[in-house]
Amino acid sequence: MYLLETRALSQRFGSFHALRNVALQVRPASVHALIGPNGAGKSTLLNLLAGATRPVGGSIWLDGRDITALPVHRRARLGIGRSYQVVRLFEGLTCLQAAELAVQRDLPWREWVLPAGRRRVREQAHALLQQWRLGSWAEVETSSLAHGIQKRLEIALALANESRLLLLDEPMAGLTTQERAELADVIRELARDKAIVFVEHDIDMVMALADRVTVLHNGEILAEGTPQEVRAHAAVRAAYLHKEAAHA
Repeated sequence: MYLLETRALSQRFGSFHALRNVALQVRPASVHALIGPNGAGKSTLLNLLAGATRPVGGSIWLDGRDITALPVHRRARLGIGRSYQVVRLFEGLTCLQAAELAVQRDLPWREWVLPAGRRRVREQAHALLQQWRLGSWAEVETSSLAHGIQKRLEIALALANESRLLLLDEPMAGLTTQERAELADVIRELARDKAIVFVEHDIDMVMALADRVTVLHNGEILAEGTPQEVRAHAAVRAAYLHKEAAHA
């Protein structure tokens, strides 16, 4: 049983076909990487999965349910979380305040508008920050955090409401070597009970983290398989991997 599945998913912007008949299957508790050249359709696919845009054709299924027509907030309540290539946080708020907003996101207003409810939300927000080793930054304004800490906070906020599928758009971008290693450990830990779909240009990191890899090229799936199978795929090497090696 797949947690996430797309069937003949297609997207077009004017006369440009960004995706054509993409069939993606993601298993529970796994790490699934999307790779390919710039313009291959990776971010477009993430936007469709998250509900930020609607496809022109095909469908998206979560745990056997057709979610193609559901907006972002409905998908979030079903357990889809997302981070972005450019970190999007709550400018002007502290880490604790941002965590409080994330915790109360799906709660009826009656559960957090009263003093007792607000105390519970704050306690859960503190617990969330401690879980992600962010307690030391609770009172620090989010925009003043180091980039690696911002990335960690963004993922923590996406998972504040027990998300079971996390979509990551180039999570390693802009991180130091140490920060990349720490985030890789976080992703491995999350994959024990969640599905992770991530776009990444660092091929070595993809091959070290992913259980399955899907290669997109010109909006279509060029290949899919284990990291070892994808590395050995002749068409993938010709279209993509040799270019990455040349820039390494």
